[in-house]
This record gives sequence, C-alpha cells and structure tokens, in this order.
Amino acid sequence: MKELIRKFKFTKFQKIVLSIAVLVTLGFIGFGIFGKDLPIVKKEGTITEKTTEDGGKIIEVNEVMKKPIVEEFPMTMLDYQVANAIHAMSHQKIEADKKWSLLPLTAERVTRLIEVIETNKSEYTNWRLYLRILTRWSENDFSQIDEEHNEIWDLQGGNVGRATGILSYEEELEFIKKHYK
Repeated sequence: MKELIRKFKFTKFQKIVLSIAVLVTLGFIGFGIFGKDLPIVKKEGTITEKTTEDGGKIIEVNEVMKKPIVEEFPMTMLDYQVANAIHAMSHQKIEADKKWSLLPLTAERVTRLIEVIETNKSEYTNWRLYLRILTRWSENDFSQIDEEHNEIWDLQGGNVGRATGILSYEEELEFIKKHYK
C-alpha cells in the first residue's frame, strides 16, 4: 500500500525538459497575444491639443519614431498586421476592461496605413473596413471608434476587451501620459 502512495520524483533531466517546455509555451502565448510586429510602448514624443472643425478638442500624439514609418508599416504588411495596428491604435481612445496592445494613434501611422491598404487592396479581405475606419480617423472623426474597435476585435475573434465606450478628453490624456510617456 505504501508503494502506491509513494510520491513521483522528477529526475534532473525531466525537470529541465519540463521547464523548457513551459517557457516555450509561455513564449508562444505571449507572441500570440502581443505579436512581433507592433511596439508596445513608445517613450519619446509630444502631446498637442487640436480643435476640430466643429469646435471639439482632440489630442494629437507626435512621436519620435525609433525607425522610419515605411519600416514600421512596410508595403508587405499582411492582413492580420493591418488589423493589429488599427486595433492597437484604437485603444488610445476607447473604454474597455482589457487592452492587450498599445500603439500611439498618430496622423503619420494613419496616413501610412491608408497608403499600404490602397496599394494592396487585393491582398486584404477586409480592406473596405480598414479604409473606412482610417479615412474617418484621418479626418479627426473618432465618434465611432468604439464600434470600429469592436468590428476589428470581432474579426480577430476577441473574447476579452470589448469596447464599452469612448474615453473623454481627460481620460484619453491620462491614458496617453500613463502608457506613452
């Protein structure tokens, strides 16, 4: 009976193999969540307030880029990479319980993504959606950004982090200061 209750002990080799397997698994999970293509946080830049044509206030992030925009968003971007970029940028302006990726929403990024999509329409299943969103953003219209976030989120099979609203000017400013500076 005591033999049946005896604890199983791992050998040193088994412990090493198990540790490596756990680390590799965690690496794949982290890669799947955060991706390799997007920076998580940028450290340098300025924040300016702009007034829209209708008199509203918006925040413009002007970032000191670590690499040229054509390298960050090359013409060879895949469909999922475009969706990831739009999704990550939308987090700056939306309310959600969880935000897994962060990328400052800048005019330069929006303009570059529009160029990439227009050049590669035939490669992107959802190019119309991407252009509709980015065109609105290029005109400083973020009135539907929560719904736009959720459209991309749904495409990506999201299950945590659905947008529940749009941040106020003050909330967005606080978010930017916390995550981008």
